[in-house]
Amino acid sequence: MKFVHPMFLWALGILLIPIIVHLFNFRRYKILYFSSLQFIKKIEKETNSTRKLRHYLILLTRLLAFIALVFAFAQPYIPLEDSETEQHDNITAIYLDNSYSMSAKGTNGDLLNQSKETIRNIVDQSVDGQKFMLVSNNLTGIEHRIITKSELLDRLETLSLSPIHRHFSNPLNSIKAHLDNKSFLGSRQYIALSDFQSINFDETELKNDTLGVYLPLKVSPQLKKNLFIDSVWFDNPFQRINQNNTLNVRVNNVSVDPITNAELNLEIGKLKRQTLVDIPAEASEIVKLNYTDKEKGIKSAIVEIKDDQLYFDDIFYFSYEVKNSLKVKIVTGQQSTDYPSLVFSTDDFYKVENINLDQLQINELKQADLVVLNGLQAFSSGLSSSLVQYVKSGGNICIIPGDNIDFSSYNNFLKSVDLPLIKGVLDQKLRIGKIYSNQMFFRGMFDKSVDNITMPPLKRVYSTSLYTASNYKSLVDLENKSPLFVYHGGNLGVSCFYTALNESFNDFSKSALFSSLLLRTGEVSQSQNQLELTIGGDKTYKLKSSESQDSPVELRSESISFIPELSSNGVFDEISVRLAKDNEDIKAGNYEIIRDNNNLGYLSLNYDRKESVLDYYSTTSINEYFAKNGILNVNSKEIIDFNDIEKLSVEKPNEYWRILLILALVFFLLEMMIVLFWKV
Repeated sequence: MKFVHPMFLWALGILLIPIIVHLFNFRRYKILYFSSLQFIKKIEKETNSTRKLRHYLILLTRLLAFIALVFAFAQPYIPLEDSETEQHDNITAIYLDNSYSMSAKGTNGDLLNQSKETIRNIVDQSVDGQKFMLVSNNLTGIEHRIITKSELLDRLETLSLSPIHRHFSNPLNSIKAHLDNKSFLGSRQYIALSDFQSINFDETELKNDTLGVYLPLKVSPQLKKNLFIDSVWFDNPFQRINQNNTLNVRVNNVSVDPITNAELNLEIGKLKRQTLVDIPAEASEIVKLNYTDKEKGIKSAIVEIKDDQLYFDDIFYFSYEVKNSLKVKIVTGQQSTDYPSLVFSTDDFYKVENINLDQLQINELKQADLVVLNGLQAFSSGLSSSLVQYVKSGGNICIIPGDNIDFSSYNNFLKSVDLPLIKGVLDQKLRIGKIYSNQMFFRGMFDKSVDNITMPPLKRVYSTSLYTASNYKSLVDLENKSPLFVYHGGNLGVSCFYTALNESFNDFSKSALFSSLLLRTGEVSQSQNQLELTIGGDKTYKLKSSESQDSPVELRSESISFIPELSSNGVFDEISVRLAKDNEDIKAGNYEIIRDNNNLGYLSLNYDRKESVLDYYSTTSINEYFAKNGILNVNSKEIIDFNDIEKLSVEKPNEYWRILLILALVFFLLEMMIVLFWKV
């Protein structure tokens, strides 16, 4: 047995008062005068015995009344588990999910405030002196402190919605690890308040606390509906001045009812567009917005869908660059032709620099948007490794073989970038067999789908061979199904023609198809960066390295600035915000990229949309999850409205102060009855 207020036990000293009173009362004698004592000797013996019994009963009831009263104020209780502890007898550890999904509207306000009211009810039911721990998705060090009722209520007032969402096992395992680390051996009660979204239940083990009982409390939104934007992209991978841009916005409807006339707004600087969208039930709709950029530069944009349920996923931020030129470096070898340079010179958008292979400085590669290897006969090991590093760091290369190549060095390089190898020269007239116009590379290039094109046959081409690790997309095939022009099938910006441009091979360099393919290669190589990054996601944003690459990069908005994770490979610096998911201060928005007080552009950050899909665990599924992890001491409940909160009964230590208070009154009444009705 334990006491909430053990200091009141010192009041047991007042028991000496009735004892002393009774002792002195026993020694008081009264003198009575009688004419003869012969008739009262027997009566006197009987009266003394009765009087002593009466006094002892009065003393006993009075002592018992005082003892019961003192114990009632000390508030004795028996802990949930009879154990000795180094610090506290028992603790109520509360996990409150404060992720953005808890902003959904419940029966009585949003789910977060409904959960807070539930916690206040739990606190009101607890005994005085009860110790608590309040943990949210923030999982900061201060949240693991053991606190009192008043401290918990104060902290509850300051707890707000956070962009951080965690798997359900994380906070509970964190609480258990902290209590174990503090050698807390007392009884533990785990209370978890959440909407229990399915995505937060993964394969991570929920560790069983054998000293604890678990009370998952599920709060549910009044309506299971949500509109949100999960992604945007352009039809064309590049944007130019005075060129029509088609922006695709995917809007999702998480509701069993269709949505009509939902308002969608686009804002890019002074440019504003608005449209109305109809989205079928439990489906998505891709909305196309057309506009034209009138000025060059980096654009930061906002697209928003109007919704009346959840708000954190209604706005989507993105940014992109509109260039007025593109740098092309053409590296020429012996007997190279001038055709690539002539093709690019037809468009002022391209700033072309021709440089002989012998004069090439490797560090100049990173200054170019596109490197064209025009008619090289061989690759040295140093050139090959530098080009591989360049292309794997986000650079773009177009390979046009020479007419007398070294097959070994060429194939070593082609294999390092996953493209088909060159087997030999094929002296056979071949026509164009197929153009894969449905590929993204060709988008906007043809008015309609084109599978073939009429042009003279090619006299000589290079035959190819494949291998297991090859990863490419064939964009133009010859009639024998061997590739003529390929692009990397993954994320590398490398393409290759499997023919030389010399007249000894063929007249392909004079065709409109060659010019179109080369110009489109230049357009695609504009190296548009990620339109946005998801906070906590694995994707990175690339910056070209500068002389000040040792200086930190800062992301700055109107309300916050922070230093993101930065890595470098010598050619590009890569910004990552995968660690920002644990920082509640980092919000979605358009951020300036600052280095040495210079603005390098804009980076847009968005919240993860995982919680936008409203798929919840039922109380049965929650119990099954606990059982799967070997935890059976569970009592999950659903909190719908205030009536459920008021009915909520939380397991707590067995208390006896009310019983003791009643016993004190009973003993006082017994004493009064003895005094009044037992006359001696």
